[in-house]
Amino acid sequence: MNILGIYGAFGWNSREDWVHDSGATLFSEGKHICSIAEERLSKIKYDGDYPTKSIDYCLSVGNLEKKDIDLIIVPSMGNMVFYSMHKNGEIQSLLQNEFSNAKVEFISHHVSHAYSTIFSCDYNEGSFVTLDGAGSILMDHYGRTKWVEDSSIGYFNKKKNIFKFFLTPTGLNNFGHYYQTWSHHIFCKKTGKEIDFHDTKYRETFSGKVMGLSAYGSKEKISNYSEEYISTWEGVPGIIFNAFPADEFAYFFSQYKFLNANDQAALLQKTFEDAGLKYFTDLKIKGYLEDNLCLAGGVYLNVLLNTVLKENKIAKNIHIPPFTNDSGLHFGAACYGVHMNKQQVVLPKNIALLGKEYNDEEILESIKDNEKIEYKKYDDFEDLCKVTSSYLNENKIIGWFQGRSEMGPRALGSRSILMNTKNKDNKEVLNERVKHREYWRPFAGAILEEHHKKYFNEKFSTPYMLYSHTVKKNKVKELAAIAHKDGTCRIQTVNEDINPKLNTLLESYYEISNVPALLNTSFNDNGQPICETPLDAVNTFLNIDIDYLVIGSYIVTKIKKQKL
Repeated sequence: MNILGIYGAFGWNSREDWVHDSGATLFSEGKHICSIAEERLSKIKYDGDYPTKSIDYCLSVGNLEKKDIDLIIVPSMGNMVFYSMHKNGEIQSLLQNEFSNAKVEFISHHVSHAYSTIFSCDYNEGSFVTLDGAGSILMDHYGRTKWVEDSSIGYFNKKKNIFKFFLTPTGLNNFGHYYQTWSHHIFCKKTGKEIDFHDTKYRETFSGKVMGLSAYGSKEKISNYSEEYISTWEGVPGIIFNAFPADEFAYFFSQYKFLNANDQAALLQKTFEDAGLKYFTDLKIKGYLEDNLCLAGGVYLNVLLNTVLKENKIAKNIHIPPFTNDSGLHFGAACYGVHMNKQQVVLPKNIALLGKEYNDEEILESIKDNEKIEYKKYDDFEDLCKVTSSYLNENKIIGWFQGRSEMGPRALGSRSILMNTKNKDNKEVLNERVKHREYWRPFAGAILEEHHKKYFNEKFSTPYMLYSHTVKKNKVKELAAIAHKDGTCRIQTVNEDINPKLNTLLESYYEISNVPALLNTSFNDNGQPICETPLDAVNTFLNIDIDYLVIGSYIVTKIKKQKL
């Protein structure tokens, strides 16, 4: 059975009606074939339009045609255009015209989030908590908006086919809306820019930018904030949580409008973490959390909150997929389809690497006739890594393109820009030459897993960059380019089992430099999605100021123009 999960606007302008991170996922007979975000192919950041390119891409990887698809699963969306078209049968008609033999089903936005984490983990049984800004819209019989999903809790048992799903009342625990709305205000205050909240260039970036800024705030100035921020509403204990006052925006502004942007960011992050910890503690006390806890939703891109939950042992085991935001909805929808048809969901070892892998012949087609570059092939991958390591040790900037592309917003060693961590100035060098980001935003890193405990205070691995770990004081010099203002780092732990190629490079670099870590950021131009194809990689390499492109078995350099 061929099952396709898709997410994206059906014929309307997603940038006006706020659908983002569209894409497609294909399973065949329970085996995962491909997952891809539309932005990777359309080159429109956070593209939310109907995923035409993603669908074609997945079908090409699976060597299938549209008539071969048996089932399509569509997660619901948080806008009224979707519901109007769904109610009139337009969406189903559109899909059945395109996929002549497919049955079409729809599921809740938050059910899709839940399935994305449940079926990307190894747990047979556990609980889940989803948190984001807005999901499905529930309406009364007059067609008026009555409810908007922003969180859910539940229990699952895969073997017994049990899935208990409980929506929590809207507006009382909307962590996503709280953080994103105040991030917008704080970012505008910090930059002096007047940016519309729905501006497509910025709207999905405010939260990440302000999370980075929070490290620059004063802990002393925000130490006495009101405990009202983390009060529990006892009307329905354990289910409804009033994370913030009902008039949260006015309350926040009236008390803290005299703080500068740095301190406001720190306060926002502090209240967010404290409320999150209180919420999960209440759920645990009331018996809603099992030993195995699965989390999904855009809120869990906040690595500082994730770390607080992990360090406070909210559950024995916590799983967050690398595509925890809306980029994972089509994946969760497809998993739902597989499971409901009594098939086993079969994934690769590395659940982040779900895109296509390009062979050397395909790569050669993209580089052989380009007059602006020259290249050399290395038949031995270890030799290629030794040469690359020598360049990194010389403080060169490397574009690294290897294996299947990442699913989700993080570059995890398949489509990455790499640089050494020893030179403290490399953050500024990379920002000036390539990324052109705000000065306060840190760069992430990748480290050999067996060396992680020597360099960081935290003792748990983080293979998908979903936690913030604190660099040990005696190791800050070695990780100077990735240690943030507060001494933390969004780090990726790498091992041979799930990322053998990046592991080989790190081992080679460690032999040369005696440092088992590299700066790891996404391979893209400023404001562009992460590159996907070999041609994307070559074009990006030529358009940005990096020194080498290591792609498949090839090391590519730019041909310098001769002076007249």
